[in-house]
Amino acid sequence: MSLVEVVTSTLIGFGVSLWANYAVLPLFGFKVKLAESFAITLVFTVISIVRSYLVRRFFAVYLKRFAAWCQELYDG
Repeated sequence: MSLVEVVTSTLIGFGVSLWANYAVLPLFGFKVKLAESFAITLVFTVISIVRSYLVRRFFAVYLKRFAAWCQELYDG
């Protein structure tokens, strides 16, 4: 179910970002075509996936170490 949640969230975020790029960038003077908006959204989606992965891996490693350290303090 975690995979379904991640994929669903990513697809929803991709759709929202695609629309936002296409709608908002012209307000700032950038004329974008739908294909350009798609490319921009794709780049930021990949960056977001990598960021999320790295944050999860960081917490998977260091949260366990922190919890073990806290347990040692509590036991000792």
